[in-house]
Amino acid sequence: MPAIGLLGGTFDPIHLGHLALAESAREEFDLAGVVFIPAGRPPHKPGAVMAPARERLRMVEIATDGNPYFSVSTVEIERTGPSYTVDTL
Repeated sequence: MPAIGLLGGTFDPIHLGHLALAESAREEFDLAGVVFIPAGRPPHKPGAVMAPARERLRMVEIATDGNPYFSVSTVEIERTGPSYTVDTL
């Protein structure tokens, strides 16, 4: 079964570096795809000013649209409390 890459982050905003990293990893490791996972509430940024989670999610959806190897998960946006990678995995 082909492997799938996971790329989590605040994505505030998502930028070309995120997209290039995902595409490079996909090619280097022959991944079937890369799932972007925007953090709902990043635990390492308490009190930080950032775009609301749903707006950051929408930015990721727009940025990844058009690349058939990219998809977006809402798992951390939908979860209450801080977004820890260990819980997502």
